[in-house]
Amino acid sequence: MSINIEKIKKLNDLVSLYFRKKHIIVLNPEAKNNNIETLEDDIIYDNAKWKITDEFNEYINKLLKDDELSTEDKILVIFEKICKDYVYDDNLISYIKKIDDDKFSVPDWYGRDVDDEWEKNREGHNRRVCYELSRYLAKALTELLKNNDDFNICIHWNKDLTHYFVGLTCSEYTITLDLDDFSNIKDLTRIKTGLTANGITILEDTQNKFKNALNKFNEGRSKYAIKKVEEEVSIDNDTSKKDDSVEENEDIVFLKKVLKILTQKYDMDSQGIFEYIKEIIDIKLGSDKRKKVWKKIEGKTVESTRHIRCLVLNIEDQKFLIDVDEKIIRKFDEEEFHKKRASFIPYNDLSRGGFDYYDGT
Repeated sequence: MSINIEKIKKLNDLVSLYFRKKHIIVLNPEAKNNNIETLEDDIIYDNAKWKITDEFNEYINKLLKDDELSTEDKILVIFEKICKDYVYDDNLISYIKKIDDDKFSVPDWYGRDVDDEWEKNREGHNRRVCYELSRYLAKALTELLKNNDDFNICIHWNKDLTHYFVGLTCSEYTITLDLDDFSNIKDLTRIKTGLTANGITILEDTQNKFKNALNKFNEGRSKYAIKKVEEEVSIDNDTSKKDDSVEENEDIVFLKKVLKILTQKYDMDSQGIFEYIKEIIDIKLGSDKRKKVWKKIEGKTVESTRHIRCLVLNIEDQKFLIDVDEKIIRKFDEEEFHKKRASFIPYNDLSRGGFDYYDGT
């Protein structure tokens, strides 16, 4: 697979038009070996290598030999595999700073400009951010399509949102693939729970070739998370012993059943639970019923300590904590904020002290 700068620029123009925001083209640093040295201001080489695991590479080699799947099917299979293999590193959210209404910043060392120590530490878990996930996807697709010069692949960088996603173009279609669109439930979560892939945008497809493959991929999947989980709650046979002395609000009962399904059926991660539960609350009860709080997860060192988002729900003048780390819903008293070595911190009270360093563990 070659790199055609003109085709990639056309791809980026379509991306910028569709998302109504100028994007930076990020190329595989290996392209430097192809003597593509003179770049324009909106084209850069990535600050980290595009790599995948040996196991993933073997998986792609098997896909290459599969004559029953189309190229489009294989692209979607790779997208699905990454969604199932990785979860979002929700600690990153605690480092994001709002600069303007639609502009944010995050330290470059958190996934974008990384060193060997960071990458070694990441091997101990499967939490990743958009920079890392996009490199995996771009590298995997590059390996899949390495013998087809019709395809061009790059990463698009929305600097205002500090976000990476992948772009792919060929003579038949042009698409973007975003594993972790932050505006909605990410495909990292959606795919794990049997929902449709929403992070793939078709910019051009005159013969509907990719559209048809995507429609086939989404067959049998639910579009709406709340509808899917309502169906699953309705058929859930909970035979556990009930405490008849405790009368709970029906919304809390429902959310506990949702949490049970997300935890026991899907083994959902903390960020996935947060996204899923928050969307359900916003639809069923309204966003005014909940607020975000931080939970501190102590590491062995200051550099390995993380902060993730949980939810406090206010129903009928009672407060409930949705602890996405412990995967429980319980009553909550804001006096917990004032305990010595408190685990929970009001959302606006977390200070990073000029972006204190996190080592990636």
